[in-house]
Amino acid sequence: MSFREDCFITNELVSEGHLPVWLKEHIRWQAISPNSIPEKRKNKIMIIYPSEESRMQSLSELSLEGFVFDRKLHHTINSLLISLLADFRFPRLLSVKEEFNIILHEECRKEAKKLTFPIMNPIPEMEWSRGKTSALSTLHEYLSNENIAESWDGPGLNSFRKILKNLEQKTGRTHPDMATKKIIDRLSNSDKPFSLIDVEGIIMLNHPPGMLKSHQELLLSISNHCPIHQLVYPGNFRLGHHGFLLIDKYPINSKNELPQWIPLHEIELIKQQPNVTRYLLQREDHSFNSAISLAQQFLEKDSTSTVIIIDPSLDSNIFRWKRLIENIGLSMKENNKSIISDSYGHWLKQLITLGHSANSFSLESLRTIAQQETISPFESNLIHPTNSEIIPMPDFQLLTNLARNDHILGGPGALRRWLESLARPPNSEIDEIKKESTQWWLLSLAKSLQPLLREEDISVLKERKLLTGCHSEIILPLDESNIDGDKWILNQFKSSNNLINSDFMDDYTGKFLVIQTLLTSHQELRNMQSNLKHNYPKRGTDWVEEYLTLMNSVLLPDNQLKSSSRLRILTPDQAIGCSADLIILANLSSSSWDMRVPKLPFIGEEERHKFNLLRPDGPIRKARHFLKHLLFSAKETIILDPSLDDTAPPTAPIREWILSNENIEKLTLEFSPTSPRDYRQLDGNKLIKGIKAQYSPINPSSISIPLDVQLQRERERRQPDIVDDNQYLSFESRDHIFYFNYSDLSRKTPPGEIIPREFFSWPVIGGITKDGKRTPTIDPRPFTPISTGINVSDSRHGHGTGLGQNVTIWSASKLHDWLKCPRSGWLNRILKANQEELQSEDLDSRTHGNLLHFIHHDILCRILNMKIGEEFDSINGKRENINIGNSYLSKNEVMKVALESLDSRAPWLDRTDAVSIHRLQVLTGMNREQYNDWLANPTPVEPKGRIGTIIEAEFSISDGMPISIEWDTDNYDDNGIEIDIPSEITSPNMQKLPPIKVKGKIDRVDQVPLDKDRKIWYNKDGDNSIAPLKLTDSDWKPKRLIIIRDLKTSESKSSKERHNIGLLEELQLAIYARAWEIAHPGDLVVGVGISLFSHNTSHNLETSNFFPHINKLDIGIISRTTEDLYRFPNENNNPSSDQFRAWLTHRLSVSLGVANNAKLGKVHPTPSKKVCSYCSVKQICDVKMEDDF
Repeated sequence: MSFREDCFITNELVSEGHLPVWLKEHIRWQAISPNSIPEKRKNKIMIIYPSEESRMQSLSELSLEGFVFDRKLHHTINSLLISLLADFRFPRLLSVKEEFNIILHEECRKEAKKLTFPIMNPIPEMEWSRGKTSALSTLHEYLSNENIAESWDGPGLNSFRKILKNLEQKTGRTHPDMATKKIIDRLSNSDKPFSLIDVEGIIMLNHPPGMLKSHQELLLSISNHCPIHQLVYPGNFRLGHHGFLLIDKYPINSKNELPQWIPLHEIELIKQQPNVTRYLLQREDHSFNSAISLAQQFLEKDSTSTVIIIDPSLDSNIFRWKRLIENIGLSMKENNKSIISDSYGHWLKQLITLGHSANSFSLESLRTIAQQETISPFESNLIHPTNSEIIPMPDFQLLTNLARNDHILGGPGALRRWLESLARPPNSEIDEIKKESTQWWLLSLAKSLQPLLREEDISVLKERKLLTGCHSEIILPLDESNIDGDKWILNQFKSSNNLINSDFMDDYTGKFLVIQTLLTSHQELRNMQSNLKHNYPKRGTDWVEEYLTLMNSVLLPDNQLKSSSRLRILTPDQAIGCSADLIILANLSSSSWDMRVPKLPFIGEEERHKFNLLRPDGPIRKARHFLKHLLFSAKETIILDPSLDDTAPPTAPIREWILSNENIEKLTLEFSPTSPRDYRQLDGNKLIKGIKAQYSPINPSSISIPLDVQLQRERERRQPDIVDDNQYLSFESRDHIFYFNYSDLSRKTPPGEIIPREFFSWPVIGGITKDGKRTPTIDPRPFTPISTGINVSDSRHGHGTGLGQNVTIWSASKLHDWLKCPRSGWLNRILKANQEELQSEDLDSRTHGNLLHFIHHDILCRILNMKIGEEFDSINGKRENINIGNSYLSKNEVMKVALESLDSRAPWLDRTDAVSIHRLQVLTGMNREQYNDWLANPTPVEPKGRIGTIIEAEFSISDGMPISIEWDTDNYDDNGIEIDIPSEITSPNMQKLPPIKVKGKIDRVDQVPLDKDRKIWYNKDGDNSIAPLKLTDSDWKPKRLIIIRDLKTSESKSSKERHNIGLLEELQLAIYARAWEIAHPGDLVVGVGISLFSHNTSHNLETSNFFPHINKLDIGIISRTTEDLYRFPNENNNPSSDQFRAWLTHRLSVSLGVANNAKLGKVHPTPSKKVCSYCSVKQICDVKMEDDF
């Protein structure tokens, strides 16, 4: 507020809310009366509105009455400033869009090298960042608005101001920060401006407190040429209720004091009470639907009524409001949106940044670029020179496997690692076409992006070995790339223009708009750079950074027709001066209507107090004033009060108003549907309450879907768990079981209870005894829960028809997926609905496991002359070393062999990132320096790390003879090995199950001697037939004794725990054991187990009791897990069978049962915390069981 006396300024108090009647009549008279007709006290008057919205509302009301009027008499302060700029023949305003900001940054960067900013940039070689330019620009704009930019002595501002003035001269334009000061200076020594020549006076409508000081000075200077009369709201100055005053002067109290140019009227300040309704909301988020519902009801009552919804956080909620307004059949003017919010703009940015940032050429970015159809990364009509089947097309699974196995992460150097991995020969014939096609695609993509790539990536595209096809071994043809980034983006736009699909009009319009906007903005930037003789970037990282800066800041123009709407959504500062029939205040929490003072760079507490800047009470004073206006500017005002929401308390002005108006009735808002979804939701709530729905459901079968979870949890709660005196659950309880505790499979039988092998019925299901102890369980899967009898629900849960799966060949992993949960197996294996795999920063556990697998295999191959996938003929063949422990090599020498294998199989260990250094230490026990020294001079070293434990464990199993690694069932039959079980020994109820065919690879097969002295390895008198599953009462004799080892890695589970999981939960060991016996008549598998590569490697084995001498051999850690658990189902409670063969038969029965259920279409869910935790389709399963936090 100023105290100047030389200004012709008066003020008058007016009632809140609406324009005075006398002013409305005068505005109408101005619109219809020509200037040549004099009329007492009816002069030409200019109106200054507090906001652009209020100005547009006034002009719209005049237009609707059919008047043709002079719009130059209706201004805001900003529009008046532009008009005065033209009056004084100043150059036009400089557009400070992102194009100019790029120019400004370049000018600042040049000056920084000359030490123009000695405090901010004290070293010439120091990089001048865009953040510094942005900070200075923000500071200068604020200080210019506060009219103290010239007197500010903060860091860098004077130099920055000189740069702006220099740019004004070079461009021939006026910078907005300088415009107000220039006009003020000109007004002080010039005649009346042209825009004010025939204007007798200016009426300034009520403005909120806190007007910019530059605007105050501007209006004070204008008042010297044309008098100003302010209409202000009464109230407390300190709190912000009173309207802003240009000078501290008493208001006019009578019409006789009015200036001659103002229409004569009575000075009346009518005290009025606002018509306010307060609705309490449970959640602030309910404001959206509540506001739209109230507005819709109000608008439907009167076709001429108008509504304004006030949202302080409109910018962040604009898209939500737009959708809701369109649901009720109205349109909303959309603010300019960013280019990257359009699909074409988004994918163009993704393509430009593909070779940059920390995720450059990452698996995720390559996959998304290849899968999207909005933009074509490159165009190529080239044909492969030798094989027409090879086309530049990626295989996503191949890319995923390569990224996992070679640990390829995004970032600098990723392109080289991809191309090196793709250039290696394929591992199988199946991958030959896929791999070279993927290699060609990535090379074509990188070549097309060459103008945008880093120099190190460009050099990769010149290496001949990386351009050579991995299968064809010839140089892959590539199209020529563009010269520079500008040519590249232009060609990309041309290509996209040709690919526009006119079937989708929104995409058609949006793509054209993005292309047009970017072309225009980029051309303006280049024109400015050329005029200012700037050396703009041509290619590489600098070009990408410049173009991304442009893309992130340039906004798409609004292409909608401008039309007035009966429903407007505004922020409080936009709504000042506006009026409507109904105003609804929404989103009134302290987080939505923020009262914090904005923070500006380089303004500390000292500067803030010295120049009276950024007053702490500034935002709340304005907010109080806005609220005061809004309460009186409509016939009815509705406040949507979020006081009941503890997470979003009302903002301070709303809380103050509530405390001072506690007598106003608090109402609750009934839900009123506004969209089709709301109507469906309302009908759903009615159905839950047993009320007839208004509309029939689109799909009647879907009504019960929300009940699926409740029904599933209810069935799980009713699952039997308490045993009677029988110690185990009855056989009939199987039909009601969905899950069990997996630890029950290996649980010891409580003292005094009968072990499962000797119980009167078998197999058994454990439960809780009367003593509170749990009894062990024999795996009761596959679960076959009975149906509920509700056909609609049952059909969704695997009890319907038409879901039968015709799986001709099973793998152990596929059977295990179906075993854990049939629904998961069906979604994963049949529908392929699992989530896409994401690349982890750490080494994938499967890659870690495979690496240790192959190092183990390489040790056996190098020392024992074995070959992966081939079987050693132990009957007719001889070899020098039976096993590693009996070889001629020491442990240190074997470690040397292992490290050589590691070097060849894990080239990524040469990297210096944290993951590689950590994994190197874990695997070898060496640090980077020690490992490099060893690579320079490979010598025998002491076994250390995980690899060292593998060697130590190998020397501890010196009585077995490895005869095969990675043995493939295809070696016996390409169509799979058929497994069948006689009905009398089939679990659980001795009913015949259809046979299955299986395929797979056995990690390791060992042969053990037939005697304890390790002299007899082959019994020539043994049978040539396949070993029977039940050896009791059989004369069958084996020729060879075999053990099957499955190699696993684990960071968390103990050796014993992982061994028990392999035996009792999984199916792999049993399937592989029987497959080997079928493929090798005369062989008998007498032991299976898990070999765990972990902190300490151990070989675990579960063995048969038919050959007691096995337990005395050095073949691993012998377990007795199955001894008290398993027997054949046709035996009584005094069994004589071998528990190992009984275990084998039971696991095979489970496998056949799983396959049979899949064939019958039983894809019901069997959720449990353990299964659901690692399920890849749990996001789409409504009955998943969430784990505890």
